[in-house]
Amino acid sequence: MGYQLGDLGRTFRDQMYNVLTGGDGSVPPAKSSFITWCMPGLPYQEADFAFAAQGIGTGATAAEDKLLLQQAYNFSSLIDFIPDVTSAYSSGRQAGVWRNASGARLSEIYGQILKFSKVVDDELTDDQKAKLDRFRGLLRVTRTVKDIVTEQEKQVTEDSPMLKAYKACMQAYVTAALSYNNKRIAAQAAVGESGKQAVADWAANAQLYSMQVAAAMDDWTSSGYRNEVEEINAYIDQTTEKSMLLWKRNLERFYEEANTNALGPGQSFYYTTVVPGDFATSSGWTAYSMYHQMVDSHSHYETTSWSAGGGLNFGLWSASAGVTSNSQDYSENYQVDDFSMSFEMAQVQVVRPWFYPEFLENRGWDLRKGQGWNYDEMPSDGGTPPQGRFIGYPLQALFIRNLTIHSASLAQALQTHQSSVSVNASVGWGPFTVRGSYSHSESDQHFHSENDGATITVPGMQIIGFVNHLLGKTPDLLDGLDPDQLV
Repeated sequence: MGYQLGDLGRTFRDQMYNVLTGGDGSVPPAKSSFITWCMPGLPYQEADFAFAAQGIGTGATAAEDKLLLQQAYNFSSLIDFIPDVTSAYSSGRQAGVWRNASGARLSEIYGQILKFSKVVDDELTDDQKAKLDRFRGLLRVTRTVKDIVTEQEKQVTEDSPMLKAYKACMQAYVTAALSYNNKRIAAQAAVGESGKQAVADWAANAQLYSMQVAAAMDDWTSSGYRNEVEEINAYIDQTTEKSMLLWKRNLERFYEEANTNALGPGQSFYYTTVVPGDFATSSGWTAYSMYHQMVDSHSHYETTSWSAGGGLNFGLWSASAGVTSNSQDYSENYQVDDFSMSFEMAQVQVVRPWFYPEFLENRGWDLRKGQGWNYDEMPSDGGTPPQGRFIGYPLQALFIRNLTIHSASLAQALQTHQSSVSVNASVGWGPFTVRGSYSHSESDQHFHSENDGATITVPGMQIIGFVNHLLGKTPDLLDGLDPDQLV
């Protein structure tokens, strides 16, 4: 029996949606999450994330400092996008999911929202002001750094030790939940002889995997200050709904101070990193596998096309000079006789110290067209799927490594397809790149795979997608507040 590449790809896509966003009592699905896929995938080397593990300005020499700064600029620029949920990926727009249709930068639109928003300004008491300052000081700290370009000292705001612990423990919970979901989906989709191990593993160890999730949640609460951080945010939200002016001024200051200069002309950026910073060299990646018989049990997964990344094409493709084209000979309808795939994956948190989504979700502010906000649409209408200039933001990046595909027919098709395109072109299937250049690498090395005619092996690391957080209606002024009283 033959299996179409499109059916195999959609089975993978829907399994990953359930793995990444949850789907049972132990790990409930996140209604505000949706996935956008990369095509082509974005290859990286482990060394490209030295800036995340070490921090910028920590090099032993000026040359090392410059390299860390350039790495930070490269990643911050790539992740500075607003996802397009109405067409998470389509073959008609092949520039890559991280470049949305408008090309709008998340940092720029967020800055405009801060600048042009009108906010509630009921006078706070001195006690409320002091408490707000103290709580904000528990979440963010300010330190002095030297700009290596201008050599001038500047103030930068970053996460406090409490908030860093909160995010690190949240990431540990995400990792445990990812493993739990992966094991559950593998058992549910298992068929045939090759699925026996997944079923046996789930039958014997499901409770242990659930305990890992519960333990990670407990650790997040006890060691990661989960309740404290959420109580602080709740107090700030409740209090600043009465007077948001001081809060907004602080956010504008944090935003302005976060602007960092890289080395090239015009290379300014808003610093963005990942947690954990040393994920690229970590041994704690989660194993994933699927095989062709899983197509027959595909009915287990029900997703909406926009939330799971509905437009992803699963034929073979090639990309050169920023243009991606799908193969006519090896389209989604191409059939393979056998197929299995495995890789390791890591779901890492994207951290922007200057970005406060709490402000966007607060209901004490508004925007007025023609008064600074000169777009036809508001940030988000809260629809399903939503429309607007700022409907959500990338919350997590999905990295994979050590991709292996066992399929003689696909391996041979890929060999034929590769020989028909330029030697400098990237080549792949779905969100997976099997040949090409590293993303923003400063070297001339190339990302490559091994193909022996039966097995495709891709040892490197690449981003294949993003888990995004979906905003509700934004802005959504609280009922009872008079828009004319906003300042």
